[in-house]
Amino acid sequence: MLSIVIPIYNQDVRKLVDTLMKQCQKLDINFQILCFDDCSEPKYRKLNKELAFRINVNYTEMAENLGRSRIRNWLGKAAYFDNILFLDGDTVIKNRNFIKTYVDYLPTEHILCGGRNYSLKPPRSKKKLLHWRYGSKRESLPSKKRNKDPYINFHSNNFIIPEKLFKDHLFDENVKGYGYEDLLYAFDLKKSGVNIVHIDNPTLHDGLEVNTMFIKKTKNAIENLAMLYKQKKNSTHSTDQKL
Repeated sequence: MLSIVIPIYNQDVRKLVDTLMKQCQKLDINFQILCFDDCSEPKYRKLNKELAFRINVNYTEMAENLGRSRIRNWLGKAAYFDNILFLDGDTVIKNRNFIKTYVDYLPTEHILCGGRNYSLKPPRSKKKLLHWRYGSKRESLPSKKRNKDPYINFHSNNFIIPEKLFKDHLFDENVKGYGYEDLLYAFDLKKSGVNIVHIDNPTLHDGLEVNTMFIKKTKNAIENLAMLYKQKKNSTHSTDQKL
């Protein structure tokens, strides 16, 4: 039925996994949760190790840092149910019917993208305001708006893809560091005629970066975008995308 895959990097995902387990068990569906740690700091690995003792959970620590694209490919290849739900490790589930909302759309031949929200209240720390303001205005969009340009508005933090479809559409592992692997993936899907359907089933993004780190990652994202243009992998003329 459903494989839930979560890449981990310096995050405590125990609460997220427990929430997902409870919702799947309530629905009485066949499921697995794969958690691959991409060389996090020891304190996070120590916390998440207990996931290895959860039923239907596979917790694995990578021997080396694979990066954002490779770790997702490893997770997707390891999944064995018909549908794969990709979630980020800094995800918070607020909707008690989060899994049910997705399951009601299954089976599907399309990619289902649930969306991303940010807290309505600004962070207490002013050092995190930049990321919050950007995300709140540019990424927290209802499905109606996202579906106007489904590929530009694709995010890899919360989407379902049929397992057989993922085998033919892996993330490009040439994209290093942070930024625009989502855009490249979306345009690969577009070229292949794969539909992305946005629905209103958002997760809450809980991984706000401090301003200096957000700017640093933005710079890395722009460098990635420039590389994609040089390699002629990105056919869109617009650079108005998340950073």
